[in-house]
Amino acid sequence: MHHEHHDMAACIRACLDCHQACLATIGHCLTMGGHHAEVSHIRIMMDCAQICATSADFMIRGSTHHAHLCRVCAEICRECEQSCSGHQNADEAMRSCAAACRRCADECASMAA
Repeated sequence: MHHEHHDMAACIRACLDCHQACLATIGHCLTMGGHHAEVSHIRIMMDCAQICATSADFMIRGSTHHAHLCRVCAEICRECEQSCSGHQNADEAMRSCAAACRRCADECASMAA
């Protein structure tokens, strides 16, 4: 049981870190403009931030549905990671966001298994 609690705590932290990274990167990308501010790129970061916050909420309150949310969260985080890391002219902020997405996707995939 202690191992399960530790895994969930790590997943919650990864979700909250990813939520914060995506929101910060949205602001950065909008400021940069151009390719950074493409609608599809901003939208996936918004989706990622929201699902990460929601997944963390479900785990924090002990919802029996947290595994379902974590599965979806991992999928969206992977898509956001690809958008940030594969984006034309990806800079340090976008690479950092991609790394946060990768960590969250890995944690959530593990939690959903």
